[in-house]
Amino acid sequence: MLLYLIAMFVMPLACSPIIVRQRGKTRQITLLGIVILGGLAAAYFLSNVEPITEYSPPEVTPNIRQATTDDQLQAATPKLTDHKDYVGSQVCAKCHEAEHGSWHSSYHRTMTQIASPETIKADFDGQEMKLGNTTYKIYRKGDEYWVRAHDPEWEVRQLPTEIRNHPNPQMADKRIVMVTGSHKMHMFWMSWKHSDEQPNQNELDNNSLWLFPWVYMIDQEKWIPYEDSFIADPQFGRPPTVWNQSCIACHAVAGQPHHEPKDDRFAIEFHSNIADFGISCEACHGPGKPHVEKHRTLLDANIDVELSGTPDNTIINPERLGKEKQAQVCGQCHSLFESNHPESFLADGLDYQPGNDLLVNRKMIHHKDTDPSMLYYNMFWNDGTMRIGGREYPSLVQSKCYTHGEMTCLSCHSLHSMEEPSKQLGLNMNTDQACIQCHKEPQYTADLASHTHHQLDSEGSRCLNCHMPHTSYALMRGIRSHRIESPRIRSNRKNEKPNACNLCHLDKTMQWTADNLSDWYGHPEVELDEQNQNVASSLVWLLQGNAVQRTLAAWHMSWEPTYETSATNWRLPFMIQLLNDDYAATRYVTWQSLMRLPEYQLIQEDEAEYEFVSPAPERLAIQQALMNSWSNKMGDLPLSNPQLLFTPDEISQLNSAALIRLIKNRDNTSILMSE
Repeated sequence: MLLYLIAMFVMPLACSPIIVRQRGKTRQITLLGIVILGGLAAAYFLSNVEPITEYSPPEVTPNIRQATTDDQLQAATPKLTDHKDYVGSQVCAKCHEAEHGSWHSSYHRTMTQIASPETIKADFDGQEMKLGNTTYKIYRKGDEYWVRAHDPEWEVRQLPTEIRNHPNPQMADKRIVMVTGSHKMHMFWMSWKHSDEQPNQNELDNNSLWLFPWVYMIDQEKWIPYEDSFIADPQFGRPPTVWNQSCIACHAVAGQPHHEPKDDRFAIEFHSNIADFGISCEACHGPGKPHVEKHRTLLDANIDVELSGTPDNTIINPERLGKEKQAQVCGQCHSLFESNHPESFLADGLDYQPGNDLLVNRKMIHHKDTDPSMLYYNMFWNDGTMRIGGREYPSLVQSKCYTHGEMTCLSCHSLHSMEEPSKQLGLNMNTDQACIQCHKEPQYTADLASHTHHQLDSEGSRCLNCHMPHTSYALMRGIRSHRIESPRIRSNRKNEKPNACNLCHLDKTMQWTADNLSDWYGHPEVELDEQNQNVASSLVWLLQGNAVQRTLAAWHMSWEPTYETSATNWRLPFMIQLLNDDYAATRYVTWQSLMRLPEYQLIQEDEAEYEFVSPAPERLAIQQALMNSWSNKMGDLPLSNPQLLFTPDEISQLNSAALIRLIKNRDNTSILMSE
């Protein structure tokens, strides 16, 4: 099946005294197969899907559990069914109350929910939100949530690059029927066919769900445009996004898209079934019907289940699986893969159950399988490390702790005994205990400082900061890489993964790091180019790096452990440079990071209210005002440090020429980071 992605790379030329842009180019990318990417990128695969063979829906038993008694919601959302021996999490609760309770408090459970006052955190208060040439509206009708947005029937026929600024978009009022997301952001799904009081009787079974193009940031209580919530070149535009195809594989249990092919490729029709909303018991333990029937039989015969002597092979406990298959339970979703049978996926979903071989029906995508023409090429660092949050499996299986040891996801993570739900880590697994449960040698325990060459109580002696630095990105922030390795300097190539040392010591050069690694650990001596001998690596990444490097560098500027290693007063003028960056997510992360710095309070302009999605001239005006404020209030501080681009004069000044030189040499590779 041939799928097309057409992206117009026509970069806008913005002008600023110290920011240089370059024009891009036009490119067409052709891809084969269905790639389960999630988020923004998955949506690009909706266009031009060739019709598939007619399918016959399997016989299923109607599920007695119902997420809602609202007839319209029931018709509009995926149908809950007991197909393929799935029974639903409510059946598990009858015997496994404690385990059900711990799962119920997790963000896995709330990943996909029916829209209701209990599940929606955003305030649908009637406000209007303008983006491009379109004014959107969010509002309520009692306990119902509604939006005025582009009509999906119209939007699906537009080029992604033309939707945002279309001069005459066709609008429609649609009901929000489902929400996906967890503790950081929520995305909302409009009913394609069930927003009218009297829906078309011929399409009652069509439960296709179309994305509302605004995301709600829970912590900030803020709405932001969907396409701006990812590190995505703005020239990709806004792709068509249907939950039944893009999200059903991982944001529900045993999802069956049941795509209904049409002669009109823009006529979207799905009759989707799921076993449960969100990620529930059977996603990790497999279908529960055989387990339930076995134990019901034992109980009916008054046989004590614990004393029956019968091995229980009717359910999967991931902890009892071998290393490879145990990791695959998590890897079924926390990875990047293609379906080996796209037509089968569109009909009946991905046929994987925990305990089986994950690779039978899918191909894992690794860096070695990609080239620059592929959409997912820029989801990796040049050493092959995955850099997107939510895709940790490829990084784990590259780690020596896995390849030469017995480490799996469950070595640190636990759903049923997690310390707190945000990261689902087991007790003390956010400390050195995560590592010394295996590495018990004295140099990692009693004599740790001899190994780290840092004070024992400092952040530089924490295992995770050196071996799992924040070189991945997700949800508008840096997150820890799951490729466990030691810092190493080999070269400074394009798209180089930032090293842990310079992400903490923001005022030091890469040559400084290379020299210390050589002195402390016997690494081969490396002589880097003049720039990396003389300019702090953080500034090279921040000003000259690609969009991912810039974004992660900006996030680290307010990472609290860096406050121990260098002053913070020098960071402001460089971060201000990114407030008019081409990438919206980079601007957002930079602004959030900038506001966390203590010195920001000294330079903030009362009248300057920065908005990262404002037109470029408005952003530029605030950017210049903040730069002027910094110059007037902090520009004469004793910051003499050529590595930080401050002249070694008696009255130190910002080396504008060096700063401009970095920006002019910026890596403008077009990047799309799907989460």
